[in-house]
Amino acid sequence: IFYFAEEKKKKKKKDEEDDDQDDSASAPRMFLTYTDNETHTYQLRAYIYQARELHGRDKSGLSDPYGIMSFNRYSARTNVLKANICPTWDQTLWVESIKLFGDPSSVLQSPPVIHIEFFDKDTIGSNELLGCTKAVPTVRLNPKTPQPRLDWYPIIRYTKPAGELLAAFELILDSGDQMMLAPPKSKDGKYFIVPTGIRPVLQKTRIEVLCWGVRDMKKYQLLSVTSPLVEIECGGTVVRTQPIKDASKDPNFPDPIISFDVFLPKEDLYAPPLNIRVCDKRAFGRQPMVGTHVIGSLKTYYTDPTPEKIVVESFGAAQDAATHPEPAQVEAQKQLEEEKLDADPDNKKESPFDWWSMYYASGNDDTKIQPEYMEEGYDLLKMFHTEVEEQFDYFTDFAETFPLYRGKGSRDPDESEGQVCGYLKGAVKVYPLPPDGPAPEKILSTHSVPSTSAEECVVRVYVIKANDLQPQDPNGKSDPFIKVKIGKEKISDEDNFIPNTLNPIFGRMFELPATLPIDRTLEITVMDHDLLSANDLIGTTKIDLENRYLTKHMALAGLPQSFAKSGPNKWRLQHLPRELLSEVCKRRRYGDPVFHSPTQCTVNNILYNLDEIEASKTLPKELGEPDQRLALHILNGMGLVPEHVERRSLYNPAYPKIEQGTLEMWVDIFPKSLGPAPEPVDISPRKPEKFELRIVVYNTVDVTLDETSFVTGEQMSDIYVKGWLRGMDETQKTDVHYRSMDGDGNFNWRFVYPFEYIASEQVMVVSKKEHFWSLDKTVKHLQPRLTLQVWDNDLFNPDDFLGTMDINLLCMPEGTRNARSCNINMFPDPGNPDQKLKGRMVSLFQKKRMKGFWPFYNEADGERVLAGKVEMEIEVLTEEEVQLRPAGKARDDPNMNPHLEEPNRPATSFLWIMSPFKTLRFIIWRHYKWYIIFGIILVLFIILLAIWIYSAPNFFMEWMTNKILP
Repeated sequence: IFYFAEEKKKKKKKDEEDDDQDDSASAPRMFLTYTDNETHTYQLRAYIYQARELHGRDKSGLSDPYGIMSFNRYSARTNVLKANICPTWDQTLWVESIKLFGDPSSVLQSPPVIHIEFFDKDTIGSNELLGCTKAVPTVRLNPKTPQPRLDWYPIIRYTKPAGELLAAFELILDSGDQMMLAPPKSKDGKYFIVPTGIRPVLQKTRIEVLCWGVRDMKKYQLLSVTSPLVEIECGGTVVRTQPIKDASKDPNFPDPIISFDVFLPKEDLYAPPLNIRVCDKRAFGRQPMVGTHVIGSLKTYYTDPTPEKIVVESFGAAQDAATHPEPAQVEAQKQLEEEKLDADPDNKKESPFDWWSMYYASGNDDTKIQPEYMEEGYDLLKMFHTEVEEQFDYFTDFAETFPLYRGKGSRDPDESEGQVCGYLKGAVKVYPLPPDGPAPEKILSTHSVPSTSAEECVVRVYVIKANDLQPQDPNGKSDPFIKVKIGKEKISDEDNFIPNTLNPIFGRMFELPATLPIDRTLEITVMDHDLLSANDLIGTTKIDLENRYLTKHMALAGLPQSFAKSGPNKWRLQHLPRELLSEVCKRRRYGDPVFHSPTQCTVNNILYNLDEIEASKTLPKELGEPDQRLALHILNGMGLVPEHVERRSLYNPAYPKIEQGTLEMWVDIFPKSLGPAPEPVDISPRKPEKFELRIVVYNTVDVTLDETSFVTGEQMSDIYVKGWLRGMDETQKTDVHYRSMDGDGNFNWRFVYPFEYIASEQVMVVSKKEHFWSLDKTVKHLQPRLTLQVWDNDLFNPDDFLGTMDINLLCMPEGTRNARSCNINMFPDPGNPDQKLKGRMVSLFQKKRMKGFWPFYNEADGERVLAGKVEMEIEVLTEEEVQLRPAGKARDDPNMNPHLEEPNRPATSFLWIMSPFKTLRFIIWRHYKWYIIFGIILVLFIILLAIWIYSAPNFFMEWMTNKILP
């Protein structure tokens, strides 16, 4: 026999395992023998009542469950229940003549464990495991021991929850003294049922189910679910709805209310689950099941069916007549109110406040609050730091959204099996019926629910800003823009993308038509704009519009705090407050509100008085009629959705459960059946206005002398001043005052800085490219801060810094009238908490123009020191004022407002290399003239002496010659 290398290794390993087995077989065996021959006989009774939320192992999403109980070496089996994941067996498994060794007291202390396994019965193939559980029986050594109570036992499948079992177990000692009665049998006599002492006590209970409609149903067997119907089963009772004719056009059920009476346990612990099955009515009478849902516990759905009684005091016939006017009077009053509201339809009256005034006053940014807005008593927004659904229990008061499951697996959405195949929107009401007397009025009726027909609406999405977006570009930023989608309607705002930011201010309103419930999901997406490649997804948030439409909290549009005819808080809902109050009272079964006078009203047996309500409030001047204000105050106390801004988290499917940023926004829904939609709110970002900052530098005084003249040895500086606005690239500087010997400089020089400014927010808007290769400009909002510095000019070396001043134009010191009173305590020093400021801090935008002396300062050994003083005039002008009072930079044309003359500088102020004659006159001659004169005389004397010495011999020879030779 030949083996390949791999086969040879396997054969060798197998031979070694066989040798080990032979060795173990040849070892002596050990036996454990119980020597006590005392045995006792027991009976085991397992009361298997029901199970809930088992896994579906068939393609339909259901199972055919049965259970096998194992105890010691005995076992028993329940019946098989077809197509059920919440089976009610109501069966007693009875095992007799169980022999157990040992004293009964030891069995009482440590009873053996019972194991129960659950399987799905399959016609073809092996049965599939549904899960298993274990329990400890109650040991009854005498008949006086109380019977066990039913309890829930968790069912586990591969370490994961797989349902629960409601059962009880008892181990009864068979002493032979008394006859053990057998449990009662079922009606057909095939099995034993749970006896009366253990089974739950039942009572007549009414279950009302609102089957509003199905949503997002997936295809079944390659066909769309077009005609679904709902089958409800609880406690053995099964009811069905009428099928929907065409779910693609209207997914709501025509008759959504189902009501039936059933006997349920009195104790909530034993209440059976409610099984919801959705079937699709198809050709040839086929009705396949396309989805299931199980409500495991009905405890949370119990409610009180009795409406709250309203007792309204009688105020006489005259008041009743005023309370219930004729319909014609009501219509005339409504028309009059609407005319008052439309007195300024475009809301174009001059007002210093806008929507952003209310936004910042509501606590979003303290630095941008307008105090005047708060002082005049205008409304504030409710700032929700999460989704508004979290504040109102996800708007499930009218109808919940039940996920429908199909296929094998559990109901865990994280598992690959048992995924959601659609949703059922509905509600469940459970309440017990009295044993005697008439049954209470049904909670759900055609009068208490709105119409199931489709509703056309106008949806307005207000997107304010985004916070902390995840960067998508290599520079660590993004170019975000908004996309909105409702059904087939889409809007892309890519043209208005905001470059290079992670906290964009959008200020955009998107209006889309929608038909509820077909277009129930609003999807808002934040994208990153890319020029060459495809746009990147930053994050998405989704909103269920139908829940907002149906909720009793009136989430169609936020409820304002005051009823105003105009101004920043102008009424913007379709109905007036009195109409809204009547509608809310009707839906909550409060009865009609009773107005005794325009300032008094009774609702829900509570009397409201407008004078008492508004006694301690500051009221704005644009308020409407008193009865409308009173109705609005009552509405604000009913838990309705207020006028708000919500913050929604953005998520990206590529990074599940990881927040990609937040979006501040709100949504308004206006049903067309209620009338035309009102004017939209203008939330467009505030546009900056053009301003111009002018600074005229006249003189400097006591500037630090930084240099020593190498010719004369005197201290001096070549002074010039430069300045810029923080965040802007433009730096302007004066000419140079050369050779200042005493720190004085004369300039008469004008700086001109045009900039954009938002007065209501007190910020300067700077728009510029961050790099020369950047494609778009980055917009920044900065405080208007001016920096002025004094420098010493050097010809061949870098200029020397002498001093600076940093001026916040919103809070700057007033200039002093003379240089003597000017010192460094005029500017706050962050490093000196004990500093006492000198002078008054003012805003340049309020003063408009200031003139005086301000100090330059420098750092020396960690402390500020005075580096000089500057006399200047500083003013800020609007665009209109700039056109009326033009002025050029420096002393250029137009040199006016004010006109600047050439500075009257001393003759010694010049650049020596450019003026050699002035250098000779004012530097050399002034300091060395006597040396120069003495040098000239000395040179002339030396020249004359040299000439005399040179000429003397000739003259001497001539003289001698004339004497000797006449």
